[in-house]
Amino acid sequence: MVQLVLTEEQLQLLAAANYSLPLVDAAGRLVGVASPPPLTPEEIAEAKRRLASDQPRYTTEEMLAELDRRVAAAEQRQ
Repeated sequence: MVQLVLTEEQLQLLAAANYSLPLVDAAGRLVGVASPPPLTPEEIAEAKRRLASDQPRYTTEEMLAELDRRVAAAEQRQ
C-alpha cells in the first residue's frame, strides 16, 4: 500500500477543512479528494440538541449583512 506523507503545513490545511478537499497534481489536474472524517456520535447529538433549541437562527446572508453593518458602524466611529 502506498502512503503519502504530508508536510506540517499540508496537514494543518487538511485538518482545518470541514469539507471535501480536491487533491491536484502540479498541473492542476484532479487526482483525488480528501474528505473529513464522519461526525462522531457526540457531534451528532450536539447538532440535534442545537436544532431542537429555541435559540434564534440566522442564514449566512443575514450574518454577512450584520457583519457589513458592524464594519460600517466601526468605520464611521473612526
